[in-house]
Amino acid sequence: MVAIVLVLMFITGCTKSEPKDAITSITSIELECNTPISEVKCENQSFNDEESIKIFEEAINTAVEMLGQLDYSAEYNMTISYSNNATKNYDLSLRSDRTMKGLLVDQGNTSQGYEISVDHANKLRDLISKR
Repeated sequence: MVAIVLVLMFITGCTKSEPKDAITSITSIELECNTPISEVKCENQSFNDEESIKIFEEAINTAVEMLGQLDYSAEYNMTISYSNNATKNYDLSLRSDRTMKGLLVDQGNTSQGYEISVDHANKLRDLISKR
């Protein structure tokens, strides 16, 4: 009997929903050109439409942690703004070679990089170049 009560308490505690305002969503993404690279047109850009934000979210959420030391130069300083007014800053490198993965680095921890798959990097390249 005690076990049943404990199980019910556990289930009830786990199904408690979060307040709606605790859920934050991306409201905009700002790309600031860090250094002009001869092969790539680099300019500051802003994205706040749902389709563009979804492309960035998929690339970020599927990026894979890299091992080892980083030696990179970032094309863009990327600032993500959230619905709760918080911001997060990243370095983003894509280059123009469509066979290469992208690189994402949290500016709060520049010793850890994340690889963006070739597929997602190409979606980002296409999005950035069409503006």
